[in-house]
Amino acid sequence: MNCIDAVEGTAKTVLTRFVELSAEYRMDVSEYIRNVKTVIEGAALFLKTNPEVSDTPDILRDVLYDHAKAQWLARLAKAGEQEQASDAAPDLEYQAYCYDHVYTRGEYPR
Repeated sequence: MNCIDAVEGTAKTVLTRFVELSAEYRMDVSEYIRNVKTVIEGAALFLKTNPEVSDTPDILRDVLYDHAKAQWLARLAKAGEQEQASDAAPDLEYQAYCYDHVYTRGEYPR
C-alpha cells in the first residue's frame, strides 16, 4: 500500500463511520454535510501541504465527495426501506440535489 491509498482509506473509513454516527444520533443533515466537507477538505489540505505523498488533492477531494454522498444516499434508501410506507420513502434524486447544494453553499435550497 502506498501513502495515498492510506490517506484515502483512512478518510473513507472516517466518513463511513461518521454517516453511521449521524444516523444513530439523528444529526441535522446540514450539520452532517458541513462536517463531511471539513473531513474532505482536511484530507485534501494534507495532500496539498505534503506533495511528496501525492500531487493530486483535487482527485482525492472528488473521490471522497463521491464516497460520502453515496454512503449518505445508501443510508437514506435503507431507512426508506425500513419505513415500508410509500409516502415516507425519500426521493433520492431530490436528496442528492440537496446534498450537493448544502455541500456547495452551506445551507438547504430554498
